Amino acid sequence: MSTGGLTIGIASQGRACLARTLASLDAMHIPEGLAVTIVVADDDPGGAAGALVAREGPWALPVTVVPVGAGNISAARNACLEAARGDWMAFVDDDEWVATDWLLRMLAAQRDFGADVVVGPVFPQYPPGTPGWLVAANPLYTDWGPRGRRLATGRSGNVLFRRALVEAHGIRFDPALGRTGGEDTDFFSRLHRAGAVMVATDDARIEEEAPPARLQLAYIHRRALRSGQSYARFRLAGARGLDPRGLAFHADAAAKALIGGLGAALARPFSRAAALRLSQKAWLNLGKLRQITGRDLPSMY
Repeated sequence: MSTGGLTIGIASQGRACLARTLASLDAMHIPEGLAVTIVVADDDPGGAAGALVAREGPWALPVTVVPVGAGNISAARNACLEAARGDWMAFVDDDEWVATDWLLRMLAAQRDFGADVVVGPVFPQYPPGTPGWLVAANPLYTDWGPRGRRLATGRSGNVLFRRALVEAHGIRFDPALGRTGGEDTDFFSRLHRAGAVMVATDDARIEEEAPPARLQLAYIHRRALRSGQSYARFRLAGARGLDPRGLAFHADAAAKALIGGLGAALARPFSRAAALRLSQKAWLNLGKLRQITGRDLPSMY
């Protein structure tokens, strides 16, 4: 990797957990010669994120706050892109905290695989009192695969990418998806189509809060539904109706949705964790089918 610098972007509305995110970035190991700066896009109309940064500082790493106040995650992340400097950029969320070796491992994966984009894992931390079966099901975790696995899209919660490719193609997060979610799937799928070499790594650890509201079955199913529809959008690139690709894709999704639903019903008396995982697969594939309708993604924000 060039030592031309790295910007870490955080979109925030000023939740208290932002302080822990910044503290974890201050504590991480940084390679000698790499200049790291942080950009916080303050998406609260009242400036809550900026006030928190000022109140909880000073910070070891340079932190720039960019006012946005749009209530739109895409607008906030685009503000981070506009303010970024250096050859590389990373995104973390304001409810996450990084391991001390997180950056070293992301950079090592980039170097080892010649990647333009590296996507790392985010491990949910469930609150005390969460039922054991729910923790075992781990419904908020996304497995991107082993280190070096090639990807066609990514997420913004734990990612490192080459800025030059983004700027050369003018790629930005879509504001139309900024209140529903799916904006990061769309962004990184377009970056992949622009020629980015995109890989997973499983050793650059980030953890995130798993608040009780996200452990409700309605949220878990809606999240899976949204993920399926978001995946269908980029996978089919607009194909619908009698398009052969769309027919095969949606027939496969229908079969998987049926199998997942039946499997969940059969598994529930024996393992609630297994039943939940199967029901998530069913809702994920229902989301793929939902794309046929042309409806907007289910709102997550």
